[in-house]
Amino acid sequence: MSMSERPEVRGYDNVRAAARDYETYSSDLLGDRDVRDYRAIPLEADPPRHTIFRDAVQPIFHSSHLEMKSAQFETLACKLVGDITARGGGDLVSDLGLPYVMGCLAIIYNRPQDLDEWLSWGPDVWTAEAYSKGLSIVESRRAARNRQYGATSLRSGAMLRDYLERVFADVTPAIGADPATTDVWDWIAGIRIDGEPPTREETFGIAMLLLAGGRDTVIKLIVGLAWHLIGVPADREHLRLHPESYNRAIAELARYLSPIKQMERLSPDPEKRALDQNDPQRYVLINWLSANHDRSIWPDADTIDIHRERKPHVAFGIGRHSCMGMNITEYEAKAMISALVTAWPNWEFDGEPIIDWEQNGEGPDATTALESFLSVPVRVSRS
Repeated sequence: MSMSERPEVRGYDNVRAAARDYETYSSDLLGDRDVRDYRAIPLEADPPRHTIFRDAVQPIFHSSHLEMKSAQFETLACKLVGDITARGGGDLVSDLGLPYVMGCLAIIYNRPQDLDEWLSWGPDVWTAEAYSKGLSIVESRRAARNRQYGATSLRSGAMLRDYLERVFADVTPAIGADPATTDVWDWIAGIRIDGEPPTREETFGIAMLLLAGGRDTVIKLIVGLAWHLIGVPADREHLRLHPESYNRAIAELARYLSPIKQMERLSPDPEKRALDQNDPQRYVLINWLSANHDRSIWPDADTIDIHRERKPHVAFGIGRHSCMGMNITEYEAKAMISALVTAWPNWEFDGEPIIDWEQNGEGPDATTALESFLSVPVRVSRS
């Protein structure tokens, strides 16, 4: 049974209510069961444990920390845009989205020495092994979608596990340190939960979330921003003249793209049966995309309109489990928009972008969703 065949909570009001109701729709589960045996912390836990860990990890996502890094984000964005322009063209996925998102993480986490290794994993850590052996980004993206129970898949957690084993064998716990100026793994090793260091599995779960949780999703948003600005020059000019509109544009692209399409929760079980992690019927999917494309909220939901009245979307979740990395995403996206529109590199599409589209849902609330950007070749306009 595939992810899409499991029961779903759909629609704006239903999704918002279910996401807040952690007692009915519990996050106390193990996700990505085909590639890991440790939980994403704090994501895969319920309060109060979730809250304790979230409070411990949250400082790395504070705006005060990210504000210090924003100039470096913009410098990196300008360099990558300039490199593509100097070569006469490139691909927005491999030459812009991937190196930008990984470069920003290296800046935030104070781990420049790891950048080349992180880039070698490609857009998705769960297909890193195949990508490192020559699988293209197009192939690895499609392989990442193969999550059927019992199906052959190129997904693997081996390379990430090996990396985590190495870095945490060589840490110096930085207890009480400022995460803005401390090596991220020393900082993680130095956090304390009720006075005690996190266990090895908890440490891996935190680190995995920091490396994998906002990887392919933020790449999708960054590529989507550039893709939209190439296709709609009027929006590009508006943002050039009105930098105060950046946040509105980012919110609209996040709503439209819904980088995280859906997320698991445990399905309500009145019989209180023991959990079988391999039984897909024990899970329900909270469908964020269906909420963000609910036509009762946004009548033209399948259209990108950066001028529309802002309404609360759920691209970053909602409630206690809302995305901790939302601030990172917004700072990175603003820096990229600024780099693009301040001195537009005169890009145009070099052939048709390769995009995976997928029908989400059935009946009147069905929408054709942009699943992922596989390749978006661009060139410097000859005109």
